[in-house]
Amino acid sequence: MLETVQNLFFANPLELYTAVIATLGVAFWLIDRRSMKAALNAARASETNALRFRRQEIEAGVERNFATLQMKCQATRDIWRNHNLRNGPKLGLGLHFSSEQKEILRVERAGGSFLDHFKSSAPKPDSSEIDELEAYFAAADHTSLQLKRLESQLPEPQNFYH
Repeated sequence: MLETVQNLFFANPLELYTAVIATLGVAFWLIDRRSMKAALNAARASETNALRFRRQEIEAGVERNFATLQMKCQATRDIWRNHNLRNGPKLGLGLHFSSEQKEILRVERAGGSFLDHFKSSAPKPDSSEIDELEAYFAAADHTSLQLKRLESQLPEPQNFYH
């Protein structure tokens, strides 16, 4: 067998060199393919982690906007309470829930329903579907805008003594 290899080497050295180079090429290709797969897996993991982090930031932002709306509603209630104490209740109304307080309560409840709807539309925590997450991010932006719009609808008291 050794003689056959020696005869082949001495008879056709170019073919032997070509075979060795081709074998080395295939070996390097396999090594390169493994490293490319590892890099692809690392990129996917990094992208998934980035999307999870962005999702947490967006959810926190929406909840922050809702908390701001709740604080604004409470502040508006206090302003109306002080306004009614200073100016007195309107004649004939007695002690009841004023239309301003009803409006404040409506705004606060609408904000809560927007937040509940947003939370119910959330994809699974381990989801990495980019289209699904992008739709969820768009819904978060829309919910934040709705909460800001509700905040601007809160009734402000008018001063009778300009």
